[in-house]
Amino acid sequence: MSAKFLDDDARAGFERAIRTIEGASATEVVIALRRRSHDYRSANLIVGTAIAFIGLAAMLFSQHAFGLTSILFDPFVVGIIAGALVELLPGVKRVLTPPARRRQHVARAARATFVDRGVHITKSRAGLLVYISWLEQQVTLVPDVALANAVAPDALADLERKMSAAMGSGGAAVAALLEKFSPELEKALPRRHDDANELPDAIDSDLGHK
Repeated sequence: MSAKFLDDDARAGFERAIRTIEGASATEVVIALRRRSHDYRSANLIVGTAIAFIGLAAMLFSQHAFGLTSILFDPFVVGIIAGALVELLPGVKRVLTPPARRRQHVARAARATFVDRGVHITKSRAGLLVYISWLEQQVTLVPDVALANAVAPDALADLERKMSAAMGSGGAAVAALLEKFSPELEKALPRRHDDANELPDAIDSDLGHK
């Protein structure tokens, strides 16, 4: 499912959004897509423990007589397997992790990516990181200081909410919302004649591409 999010239409949409925004404003856009922003191992533990106790209860109250060795080991083996399988079910990790904790991890990962990708080193300090975390189904926008001062915080927060809500519809829908925000960025920081493309436009992604 994560690979489908960044299909050909989505890639084309994000590339078009970058061209549109950077062609109209001084904003330098960097797009980073991540499969997840944290491992959320607590979800594995919750599922594994629950399955182990359910298995143990089933064996203790079953009419079938189980051996002591089976009662001692089998539920925990099944629990370990169930916990491991949660790695294949990102939706389970999302449901079992409180929203506030997910937002915290995404925000932390976005700030780290902002620095790692050098979004803060443009001459005009007008970089904008669009950080998309697929497991959490969340988009976080990290503007550099000049852009943060020029654009209303409510406008960026509203765009974050809309883009996050659109993630279920695929990457192309998210990219379309980003492109539509171009007039707002143009009004805030119009493109100057001497603006140069200082940051790579390639999409930074660890999602598979089919």
